[in-house]
Amino acid sequence: MKKIVSLSLFFICVVFVLFNSIEIMESIRLSFSICINNLFPSLIPFMILSNILINYNFINDLSEIFKNLMKMFKINKNCSFALIMSLISGTPSNAKYLKDLYDNKLIDENDVRKCLNFCHFTNPIFILGTIGFTFLNDKKLGLIILVSHYLGSIIIGLFQNKSLSNEIEYNNNLKDNNKSFINILSDSIYSTINTLLLILGIITFCLIISCILNKIFSLNDNLKFIYGFIEITQGLNYLKETNMSIDLKAIISSFIISFGGVCIHAQVFSIIDNKKIKYYPYLIARIIHAFISATLTAIFIMLFH
Repeated sequence: MKKIVSLSLFFICVVFVLFNSIEIMESIRLSFSICINNLFPSLIPFMILSNILINYNFINDLSEIFKNLMKMFKINKNCSFALIMSLISGTPSNAKYLKDLYDNKLIDENDVRKCLNFCHFTNPIFILGTIGFTFLNDKKLGLIILVSHYLGSIIIGLFQNKSLSNEIEYNNNLKDNNKSFINILSDSIYSTINTLLLILGIITFCLIISCILNKIFSLNDNLKFIYGFIEITQGLNYLKETNMSIDLKAIISSFIISFGGVCIHAQVFSIIDNKKIKYYPYLIARIIHAFISATLTAIFIMLFH
């Protein structure tokens, strides 16, 4: 029965693509535009740099500096690297940092799970520039959304379950790395390109699905922003064109980016590529994060805007 349903859905999608090739091509062009103009320039340097830093055992120094902070979040001190880098470069690069730490046996699966739950930070340049300046045309609202979004993640990190995975001391030192810098750089570039191509493929797939759903349901223009729960940028583009008040747009934007969208969720778990990390706790964390961030945005707008 599952095979029949799967084949039927596949056949429907193929037929839809054939008879709506123009719209599908536009979705594919949009996915390439999002990646080339927004994602790749901000992710490439951080992903390459993070891999190099891990290979040169930079984690040891950083974890010692931030070990007390990590105790607040009940996670291993080596997770400080993923937290700091995620704050700078955003999601889904956080999954790449955690995977690298896990592959080098610097953290365990419980640390990965906990960090995924709260190290969900949308790129600050995207929030301040694209959402605040371009979409809302209000830099102050962009700053409010950024603060609300970050606070929402931190609140989840502070109040998630109390089990201490970092009571076990992991070896903070990697094995002696005999690779030359050129080899390390080459490996880092290769790993980064594979991750970026994976992200591009998932974004393209999600935008095609959004296109199919849009054709089937033909939503009102004021409701099309819900496609942001599939792919963020497309949903925010639709939200920008609605006749809602700018404050309401800011609150909805905060909710959407904190939830992340199916596209981000798929990217994170494809990069992690570990079936022992369950999706359900991550999904619950994203829903809670969305409500906290939207609520904080509404409060800050009333107080400061």
